[in-house]
Amino acid sequence: MEFRDLNKDMIVFSYRISPDFGKEGDNGGFLLELRGNGNLRFARYKLFDEISLLKIFKLNREETKEIFDLLDRTEKVWSDIPEELDNHLECIPGYSNEFVFLNWKRIEAHNIKKTWMPGMIIKERKYYKENKENMRYENQVIEIFEEISRILKKKHIDLGLRQCVIDDTCRVKVRWIDKTKR
Repeated sequence: MEFRDLNKDMIVFSYRISPDFGKEGDNGGFLLELRGNGNLRFARYKLFDEISLLKIFKLNREETKEIFDLLDRTEKVWSDIPEELDNHLECIPGYSNEFVFLNWKRIEAHNIKKTWMPGMIIKERKYYKENKENMRYENQVIEIFEEISRILKKKHIDLGLRQCVIDDTCRVKVRWIDKTKR
């Protein structure tokens, strides 16, 4: 895929986090989705997929291309990552994480975290032996995610694994034009 081929229907990057459990109406996580035309959709959910907040922002062509180029350059890395990652860590609260790269690669993880692998060899050797491939994959996903976060930070968008804060100055002003009154 080439940058010039992107359109509004294509996802350049998407990240969604949602809690593993809770009661109806609790915080249901959020979704941040960048489309090929630079539209950046942010949705905050209540549990059971009820949208509690929806905002549309706009990245310019250069910012969108910077994220596209990062994903294009790292495609060999993320294309080899399994679509499901599980580090077997039971956390309370637990979270499901979903990443989409360049409209086709979806990676789902559970309680994804960055791991300093040399420390795990010493600290928890058995866990390391059983989960080293998964830890390596999780680290790769998080490294790409952190690079995307650094790019978005320039636009005053603070994206982390558990939260996303967007300065309202990024918001797109939508103006409808009635073409029948020309």
